Amino acid sequence: MNVVMLVVDSLRAKSLWEGGSAKTPFFDRLRRESVCFERAYATECWTLPSHMSMFTGLLPSQHRAHFQTMQYAASQPTAAELLARAGYRTEVITRNSIFDGAVPGVTRGFHRNATILSPRRGLNPLSVMLALSKPRFRRQILSSGFFSAGQRMSREFVGRFARATVPADREALAHLLARMEQLDRQRAPFFLFCNLYDVHVPYAPVERSIFRPLRKPSSWSETLRMPFVLPKLGGHAYLREGFQLSERSRQLLHARYHAAIELMDAKLGAFYEAAQSSGLLRDTLLIIASDHGEAFGEHSLYLHDASVYDVHLRVPLFVRHPARAAERVSDVVSLRHLFGLIRAAASGSTLHDTILDPEFRAAHPIAIAEHFHYPGVRNARREFRGDLAAAIAGNQKVIVRRDGAFGYDLARDEAERAPHPMGLEDFAARCRAEGTTLSTAAKALAHLQRFRGGTGAVGLAA
Repeated sequence: MNVVMLVVDSLRAKSLWEGGSAKTPFFDRLRRESVCFERAYATECWTLPSHMSMFTGLLPSQHRAHFQTMQYAASQPTAAELLARAGYRTEVITRNSIFDGAVPGVTRGFHRNATILSPRRGLNPLSVMLALSKPRFRRQILSSGFFSAGQRMSREFVGRFARATVPADREALAHLLARMEQLDRQRAPFFLFCNLYDVHVPYAPVERSIFRPLRKPSSWSETLRMPFVLPKLGGHAYLREGFQLSERSRQLLHARYHAAIELMDAKLGAFYEAAQSSGLLRDTLLIIASDHGEAFGEHSLYLHDASVYDVHLRVPLFVRHPARAAERVSDVVSLRHLFGLIRAAASGSTLHDTILDPEFRAAHPIAIAEHFHYPGVRNARREFRGDLAAAIAGNQKVIVRRDGAFGYDLARDEAERAPHPMGLEDFAARCRAEGTTLSTAAKALAHLQRFRGGTGAVGLAA
């Protein structure tokens, strides 16, 4: 069976469901035509560690690909490595700089790496903005943990990164469809992974640019303000003492984000229709997910950083398997278990003991997430200077940070605004009261205890 994995970078579940204002007819259709996991959780709040968990089945503390290492050097083979060994054609398709080869180990197992950039040529407003503020922009890259050492030291990277912010996911999906057709004709099994980037900051609100057309007077204010709003978020500035962003600027970013989601919905819908009508999904496991969410002032945070809150961890997850009927799943699940599903689909194994199996979900009722902080932020607020861990079971959630453990009742406090001190033993007891086995609760408890004091350990039990 072929495997196609689409990850819409930075797409939070909150904006699709729970009263989000974005209009998404295709995602609504997927809820009816696929296995829709309504409570799927990422293992980290940003791209590198979250993807490596999906690729390996490991938690960030195990695969160790995060802010403090910026590489994947573990011995655990990735899904791409396993499928490549089994004769699959493997390819990564994206313009996301995490997958450009500069971060060691991330693309292990992929035969091809297709970087799809916008076909737009010539001068664009972003180029002008960068030309005018290049020294400041370079300083922000140097101070950011989101880039590898090689990228931070490369003068050429500034230009490549600028072009990568211009929308190009329609072209990426067209490339993906063409590769599916080509490999299908060759009768070659394939694993194609595509990271879609148009929903990522700067939240392109129109099809071909990060700026709205200037022919509309209503767009002038936004276009003039964006070169000043975006740099305020650079270099993890929102983690520092005294950071402020006006409500008007916050609303501007939030509106752009929802516009980008609606555009993504249309692009994915067109791809899905084309793949389905061409018969390319007959023997294909199709996974559509996100790697993490996005914050717009929730918990005083922006972008995707320094968090194990639901606004960053809870993401959409749709699985279309030819042998499985559509359903909505309300169980708590972890994205890291996609690794087992991909491996089972490629090997022809039964779907038992995968995320599609109710018995497997019952045996893995607790989703664990972690965050390994970036230590290079100067003057960071105290709460952002340590590693974090969280566990979610049913409607119970606990977050462990340097100043203690705090519980949340997600049924009553969905936005996580009312934390209450909670002993880890209390969380384990509540898990057991909801039906979690003693051994599963004990394993989660042992894991969380290692994060007391704000420092996470490596090699923890899964």
